[in-house]
Amino acid sequence: MGSPTIYSIVSIVIAISSVIVSIVNLCTIKNFKRRDERSELDRDLEHILNIAVQYPYLEQQYFTKAWTPEKVSTDEKYARYDIFCNRVYNFLHKTYEHFDKDKSKIEDFVDIKSWIRLHQYNWKNPVDPNENIDGYDSDFRDFINKYIK
Repeated sequence: MGSPTIYSIVSIVIAISSVIVSIVNLCTIKNFKRRDERSELDRDLEHILNIAVQYPYLEQQYFTKAWTPEKVSTDEKYARYDIFCNRVYNFLHKTYEHFDKDKSKIEDFVDIKSWIRLHQYNWKNPVDPNENIDGYDSDFRDFINKYIK
């Protein structure tokens, strides 16, 4: 075996090692990113729940059932409620994406059924009629609408 053959083998081993190290690094980065996304979801959820504790009517059925978009301009509580719903649905969209649209994983993380059903009137009748169409992809809209039916 001559020197060129040994150099070729060493070069191949180095190249393969570099590829393996790169793959491991990418996997590690991806795992850190997913962990950070999950931490952000946990913080967002805590923040939403704190808002609901501060303004309990936002999670009361008697209030949510009375929703109409017109109330936003005449009642500060309904303006706050609209913003709250936007936060909830944005959070649910991030959750949907984080868990790769897997319904069972999402339901294990958050009580999505109750939230969607409680805030369905706001979802069905947003202040801007195109809000949900422009703000969310069709897969997510279908996902939400399945809970409401």
